[in-house]
Amino acid sequence: MLDVSLTIDDLPSLLQYISPDVDRQTWIKVGNAIKTEFGENGFSYWDSWSAGASTYKQKEAMTTWRSLKTGKNSFGVLVNMAKERGWEYPKKQLTAAERKKLKDEQAARKAERDAQIEADEAKLQKMQSIVANGCQKVWENFCFEFGQSDYLKRKQVTALGIRFFHQTVVLWIDDIEEKAGVISGAKVFEFFKKLPKPRPDNIHFLMFKKGSIAVPLRDADGKLWALQAINGTGNKLFPKYGRKIGLFHIIGYLKDAKAVAAAEGYATAASIHMATEWPVFVCFDNGNMVNVAPVIKEKAPTAKILFCADKDDNGSGEKFATQAAELIGGDVVLPDFGGEV
Repeated sequence: MLDVSLTIDDLPSLLQYISPDVDRQTWIKVGNAIKTEFGENGFSYWDSWSAGASTYKQKEAMTTWRSLKTGKNSFGVLVNMAKERGWEYPKKQLTAAERKKLKDEQAARKAERDAQIEADEAKLQKMQSIVANGCQKVWENFCFEFGQSDYLKRKQVTALGIRFFHQTVVLWIDDIEEKAGVISGAKVFEFFKKLPKPRPDNIHFLMFKKGSIAVPLRDADGKLWALQAINGTGNKLFPKYGRKIGLFHIIGYLKDAKAVAAAEGYATAASIHMATEWPVFVCFDNGNMVNVAPVIKEKAPTAKILFCADKDDNGSGEKFATQAAELIGGDVVLPDFGGEV
């Protein structure tokens, strides 16, 4: 929460203590904190600060600002970052009337911020549902149980509950019109021919090329919410607004299973299933393991549950797998397949 004595005019002083040559995560965190407290009025301050970075690109800054979510980080995050680097609260002599005015302005910004957060959440839920319907159409009409995939060949795994594309398919999304559609064949060429350049910010698309595979993301009731596209080189993409948190793909059958595993990606999960015949949950990323863990426990309450962590340099795979295991009383393993999976 913003200290009542601080205003938007104090931003330059705060930002002087934070180098703009920070990692992207910190850069976005600073932007989120400013946007949360001051809304669109904060952009010029964040942009001016960002311009001091050696990697600054104005277009990227504008695009990133539009994507920042209000409420993601509080202004206190920015204040603490500056304090850690030597900034001190300015000594101001404010009258009671001035303090009341600042406090009223802060309350008004909070009310506006809360309304924006509520509107953003409603918009997200609506777009997630629209995208889910689009992905269902892709799955039903353009995905096939049999096909070829260079990615699967390289990983030496088979198709287990996933599907193949035999032609190029595009799922397009318009978040102003709040609609999505699916096109294929010659219509794909026409779509990109008519698409204005530069592409409008409200238009998004996910292209599934011939030879790619689709991995479904489902909830506990089996509803398909999104598709992960994996092309021949292993590039993995999700549709804009596609829901992922708490979703998964199950390889194998849970009935009477004595052991159940969970893994980050499809290839790892398929390898585990092929080696053990256990049912395996594909969680799509290590951070999602903790969200899927309660579902696994609910669906397999008596089975031994193993979270299989990827071996990454920063140890995040093992960290998130451990968090998921601790949440439901499972175990953590680091599978070794003798190469990259």
